[in-house]
Amino acid sequence: MGADSQVPLRWGFIGCGKIANDLVNALKGMAGETARLSACAARSLETAQQFAKTHGFAHAYGSYEELCEDRDVDVVYIATIHLVHFEQITLALNHGKHVLVEKPMTMNAKQTASVVELAKTKKLFLMEGVWTRCFPFLKFVRQLLSEGNIGDVHHVHGDIGIPYVNSKNEANFRSSSGDGALLGIGIYPLSFVTMVFGTKPLKITTTGKTSSGGADIYGSATLEYSGNRIGTINFTALATLGNSVTITGSKGRICIPAPAHCATEVTVTQFLEDGTQQTKTMQFPWPTPSTNIATPFNYPGSEALVYEAETVTKAIGSGQLQCEEYPPEESLAIAKFMDEIRGAIGVVYAADSAH
Repeated sequence: MGADSQVPLRWGFIGCGKIANDLVNALKGMAGETARLSACAARSLETAQQFAKTHGFAHAYGSYEELCEDRDVDVVYIATIHLVHFEQITLALNHGKHVLVEKPMTMNAKQTASVVELAKTKKLFLMEGVWTRCFPFLKFVRQLLSEGNIGDVHHVHGDIGIPYVNSKNEANFRSSSGDGALLGIGIYPLSFVTMVFGTKPLKITTTGKTSSGGADIYGSATLEYSGNRIGTINFTALATLGNSVTITGSKGRICIPAPAHCATEVTVTQFLEDGTQQTKTMQFPWPTPSTNIATPFNYPGSEALVYEAETVTKAIGSGQLQCEEYPPEESLAIAKFMDEIRGAIGVVYAADSAH
């Protein structure tokens, strides 16, 4: 499709769960007739048929291959567990489909490198759904940084903690199931560090702990960069942390309050020459969801998935093979960092030994 094309992007969904429901609602919230719900697929045909009936998909399939063979699908959205992302991305790309996949893209850097290279070879769009990169607040932060608003940046800190593991279910939190706090939520603060400092740290230092099932339940990592720059992240599945991000420079500080991965405000503090500080907070109103949705959103903040949907639609519509907000090469770099971080904690996935 050309940049000025008004032809709707035809979506196919692999996975018909809660997050898939929320992206459907977000697609319906985009301006104009820019999205068409062409097909959905689940392991159970009945599940897919019910999802299609509820949301208005034209076709429902009981196998993912059938969906990928559908000529009325331009882009495949993958909303399944990340254990199977690699095979499903590969399937979609090999059938000539563009791909938006929920994070993490795959289980490790080896798998990510494979699909990134395949997308390049096939000349197809590929994006990992780190939706934060598409938010208006983050575009504002990037502008501040590019303009040198807070001077030379020396420190980035981010933390995220969501208590979904406890003494009763800890044994069920297993590496064999692809579980892990780093891949699940730690990717958010890590992506803030790479956004500011890039993907070439000199050294990564890590601490953390695994469950009895071998999955990481908490951890922290320090990424040291040249020029006396440092990024620190904390992540845990045991407790609610501050869930904020702070970017500190020689002339000021940028604070992104909780929840930083889907924030609606940014506070900028300037360090003045007289030793005082001047603070200003910018607000970013929440997007108004469509009134034409069949079911409510499942997750807090999912209305803002419309930003991701608009970003993907614009990129594919203009012939781009990636989004500048979060290109596949950055997904690959972060996958390598996550391999190193979880490796230091002692987390090993089955995919790590796959050939």
